[in-house]
Amino acid sequence: MRSERYIPYVLILPSVLFLLFLFAWPLVEAFLLSVQGSGGQWTLENFQRMAADLYFKDAVKYTLLLAFVVVPLQVVLALGMAMLLGGISKGRDVFLYIWTIPLGISDLAAGIVWFAIFTERGYLNSFLLSIGA
Repeated sequence: MRSERYIPYVLILPSVLFLLFLFAWPLVEAFLLSVQGSGGQWTLENFQRMAADLYFKDAVKYTLLLAFVVVPLQVVLALGMAMLLGGISKGRDVFLYIWTIPLGISDLAAGIVWFAIFTERGYLNSFLLSIGA
């Protein structure tokens, strides 16, 4: 009975380790790299150069706009669409199919582009052959 209390923690442990290994560790490494100079010494020169950049204020403005306006708006619209779809009993599958077509089309387009680039006679291979590589 007492050991059953730990089962949820044991089951979630692989996911936590996965997140730590693939997200937290690279994030810490990237931060440590950002505060190192070219000689390996600790410095804030990279941040000073970033803040002095001409496009920095615009980048921060658009990032904040995306985070605080666009993402919440998308969540609200998605919830509204889900509620509308949940209230429909007749023709629900047709509406669901129509709403999900853009998801499939974008993946299909990306696949076609990648295929056109990386096949044996694709754009990248043709370019490399033309320059003698």
